[in-house]
Amino acid sequence: MSREFVEFFAGFRLTPAQRRIAQTLVEHSSDVPSMSATEVAVLANVSQPSVTRLAAAVGYNGYKEFRSALIEMLRRSPSGSELEEPNEYQRAINSEVESFQALGARLSERKPMRAAGALIMRSPVIVTVGHRAAAHLAGYFAHYAAKAHPDVRLVTSAGSEMTDALLAARAVGAEVVVGFVLPRYPIDTTQALEFAHQLGFTLILITDSEAAPGNEWAEVLLRAAPSSRLIFDTHPATLLTASMLVQAMCDEAPALVQRRLEDLESSLKGRRVYINQTGRTPSLRQR
Repeated sequence: MSREFVEFFAGFRLTPAQRRIAQTLVEHSSDVPSMSATEVAVLANVSQPSVTRLAAAVGYNGYKEFRSALIEMLRRSPSGSELEEPNEYQRAINSEVESFQALGARLSERKPMRAAGALIMRSPVIVTVGHRAAAHLAGYFAHYAAKAHPDVRLVTSAGSEMTDALLAARAVGAEVVVGFVLPRYPIDTTQALEFAHQLGFTLILITDSEAAPGNEWAEVLLRAAPSSRLIFDTHPATLLTASMLVQAMCDEAPALVQRRLEDLESSLKGRRVYINQTGRTPSLRQR
């Protein structure tokens, strides 16, 4: 396994199929000098043209040129580095640690998160939007935000259902949309944010980059990059950011939220929602 290969592929935004090929090349780096594009495709369980497309995606005119560059990387690789390199699962975890460290560094400035919490709590109704892979993140945020806010509406639909939901929320006083905008940036999300902007919503975006779609309309941008070391992106940093945004909401109105949580806990116990009925009510303190 070549550390140079790992570092090389980490510099590109690849599709899931291309990541599978890259992972195969990393795992079989010692065989790269003798492997044809067809053999790589068989090992990665993809088509041969997919291997060629990967070569083009990382800047080479074809597989042969790409393989020559990989061979040169191997030649420059320090002897014994294969033994020191973590496996693919350890690399994925290390990548998440890096994402958390970058997130922590950005949060030394607390103003954006606090501003987002204040905007949300001032709005009588809030909407959270997410599509495809981001839908479950929007749903996670909506679930917990609803414990602190009286009216949270989740929009994961597209087309006319999406515009209907935004219009209905706006009609009853919604002022804020919290959007989850993740690579590869679904068109549905971009359309939802543009329509929300046209309706006069204030936009709070949780996304990976300042260049993400919708940034030009955002009042607050909270960056949380996914990791791309596995075949599909992973989003722990995004999930944590969603949780911190709920915390910022709670910190904005601690007494009000405390009463809501106590009432909710009483209701949950009365309705026997959970098997374990001894859950404690969180205690909020002004931070």
